[in-house]
Amino acid sequence: MARSTPQRESVARAPLALRLAVSTAGTLVVWLGVTQLSTALWGAEMSLQKHITNAVGTVALAVPLVLVLCRYVDRRPVSSLGLHGGRRAWRDVLYGALTWLVPAAIGLAVGLSFGWLEIRLESSVAELVGAVLLLVLLVFTYEAFPEELIFRGYVYRNLTTVTAPWIAVVVQALLFSTFGTTLWVISNGWGVFVERSTLFFGMAVVAGCVRLISGSVWASIGFHLAFQVVMQLFLFSHYVDIEVSNEGAFTLTTAVVAFCAATTIAGMLWRGAVNWTAPDPDLAGHTAT
Repeated sequence: MARSTPQRESVARAPLALRLAVSTAGTLVVWLGVTQLSTALWGAEMSLQKHITNAVGTVALAVPLVLVLCRYVDRRPVSSLGLHGGRRAWRDVLYGALTWLVPAAIGLAVGLSFGWLEIRLESSVAELVGAVLLLVLLVFTYEAFPEELIFRGYVYRNLTTVTAPWIAVVVQALLFSTFGTTLWVISNGWGVFVERSTLFFGMAVVAGCVRLISGSVWASIGFHLAFQVVMQLFLFSHYVDIEVSNEGAFTLTTAVVAFCAATTIAGMLWRGAVNWTAPDPDLAGHTAT
């Protein structure tokens, strides 16, 4: 008897371009609305109250946005976006964080040993630990989880159903860069355009590659979480007193080095063949009910 092959499913959906436009525009509206509200409540300067408002408001609106799009527009279960459960989810978050932390730690150690920068901690160790834990919670809620769920989850999955995964990585990175750069231009003016668009595109390409190699959104969440927590802790944190003598050298030895090496680390952590070229249409029965 011949072995049956998985049946690909043909489901009537809105055009892909429309789905991508709606998801990206909806994401932009959520972040703009929440940040405008928090600014009206707490002022322009970042504070703990404003940070919490941003985090809670964003996750409360962004996650339902994805749920609605999956169920009523795509008719696809959320699990199809790469959100696995159990031990695999925890492992993928940890491995994803390591893809950034390992090369960043090596790069920073080199920078410190050669005297390219100095770091001085003016707060106590207890205050440092508290700041790290607080930032992990706030970054996960405000940035890492909702942004990854939308761009490396929803957007990426829609793209891979019709195009090669490597193309999906590039396109989702362009959309993420458009989203992030627009937010910064609105709040800071056109002077930040080149810097932010380059940063967001590069970060999204690497996060997308981690997502592709691992097959898990949790992995890109871990990558995003590690990146943002470290950068906010050392360069932008309002919760602990750390002095970095050369912010450019710090960024180069941590973020830039990590961006260049993360996919290599990911290939070591998640072993096995990786599909870079073949589209991955939905299997029969993978629609939401």
